[in-house]
Amino acid sequence: MQDEKKYTWQSYTSFGLGVLSTVIVISFIFSLIPRVHTFTVFGLFVVSVFTSVIMGMIVLWRKKEKKTLAAIGITLGLITGVLVLLFIILIWLITPIHPD
Repeated sequence: MQDEKKYTWQSYTSFGLGVLSTVIVISFIFSLIPRVHTFTVFGLFVVSVFTSVIMGMIVLWRKKEKKTLAAIGITLGLITGVLVLLFIILIWLITPIHPD
């Protein structure tokens, strides 16, 4: 019974931060968070994505731990991060640049 795999706080943290990054992006896009500075939201998003991926990788390297929540956290963090990065690149490409 001692070899039983279970979730630890790292699994829950990875999953929770993956969900948090998705919620931050969705609420910012639909303006559900009024009067919040853009850099604050972007900073919180970046920290949550990186922490989710790092915690998920730590969990995936452990042998005696369930890996489902960590895999979901990594997936949510990476998908959300890539979509935001593509959106920023798209906005940057279509914005006209004036030399003045």
